[in-house]
Amino acid sequence: MSTKQLLAEIERGIKALEKARALCLKGEAAAPKAKATAAKTVTVTKALAKKTAKRGMSDEGRARIAAAQHKRWAKVKREKNKAAKAAKAALAVAVAK
Repeated sequence: MSTKQLLAEIERGIKALEKARALCLKGEAAAPKAKATAAKTVTVTKALAKKTAKRGMSDEGRARIAAAQHKRWAKVKREKNKAAKAAKAALAVAVAK
């Protein structure tokens, strides 16, 4: 998308928002109770949007998860090696007989 197209799209968005604002301001004059309800709705919506938007993980948390996963894989590898050694020993005993 070129810069001119991007700016044109932004201008269209601004005009649409200005129209919506004008309609809201006209509605406020007609119904003062609606203003309070709308303000509460906007506040709740902003709070929800802010809460759901932040879904990051700290470096410490990521490190704890990585360490736990490493520990799990090490355990699996140890058990696999034990089983392989036991099978090898059993094979050696069977061949020796």
